Amino acid sequence: MVKFSKSDISLIVLAAFVGFLVLLYIFRLIGKIIVVEQGTCVIVERLGRFHRKLDHGIHVLVPFLDTIRPLLWRYTETYYDSNIDVTQGKKNYKVFQKSYQRIDVRESVMDFPLQSIITRDNVKIKIHPMLIYKIVDPIRAVYEVYDLALCVEKLVQTTLRSIIGDMGLDDTCASREEINKILSQKISPVFLNWGFKLLKAEILEILPSRSIQVAMHKQIAAERLRRANIISAEGFREQTKTEAEGDSQATISISKGTQQVSIITARAHAESKIIQAQAEAESIKIIGDALQEYNIEPTQYIIGMKYITTLLDMAKRAKVVSVQLPYQSNVMGAVKKL
Repeated sequence: MVKFSKSDISLIVLAAFVGFLVLLYIFRLIGKIIVVEQGTCVIVERLGRFHRKLDHGIHVLVPFLDTIRPLLWRYTETYYDSNIDVTQGKKNYKVFQKSYQRIDVRESVMDFPLQSIITRDNVKIKIHPMLIYKIVDPIRAVYEVYDLALCVEKLVQTTLRSIIGDMGLDDTCASREEINKILSQKISPVFLNWGFKLLKAEILEILPSRSIQVAMHKQIAAERLRRANIISAEGFREQTKTEAEGDSQATISISKGTQQVSIITARAHAESKIIQAQAEAESIKIIGDALQEYNIEPTQYIIGMKYITTLLDMAKRAKVVSVQLPYQSNVMGAVKKL
């Protein structure tokens, strides 16, 4: 049996203690070897002060000196009451707070619960905002603000109340794009001071109260009925106008046709009279040529023939006709020579 002296025992204890320290250091050293994934980073502090930022890759920290500064983050989960049908149940939200040693620098979405806001016309509505963001400066995100997610949520909430508080219900429902634009312009500079870049702000839902929704539905139904009546009246007016224009055009066309017929008839009568006159002129010329052999004037012949025709007409219209003519008149002389 080997016997150890007190000095040997002291050396053995000292060696064991040193070995324990060495093993502890080795384990601590192994624990300080970290792998940073692509799209994330790690903030390292040395003796309580910022030391460096670790990007993707393998890194070794100094044991007992270097520590990782976590990012405090708050997130919300949505759930429905399990005892109620999902289609009829009410949304509930749970808020969780967690510290992340690895900071995600990729684009992400921050969804907020419904927020109650009162419009300018004292109507209570609920707004569901959503942000698309990216952490561009992890150092600022860790050191400039204590709870980044909570600060972002409260800033969005107060800004929306300021914007929508100056708008009526109708303007709020119809100006979603304008609200998104104003919201982005107001909160983006503050976010940059926190190392937080806003890529897009979006209002997902605008929900008035139940009574307001019923009133809006009634208003929409009345508006649609009014528009239908207006369209029907305009259609009847256009129909009446078209029929009147058609009747007017028909009357104008008939008048033009009658006018054309009258013109053509008048031209035909005129041409007939011209032809008749030309025929009479030809006949008078022929008669005149024939009467020249007997030294009789054509004029006297025509007057005499007209006179005889007139006497015949008068005789036909009356039973007793008494005509007294001077014997020495030119007419009788003309008839005498016939």
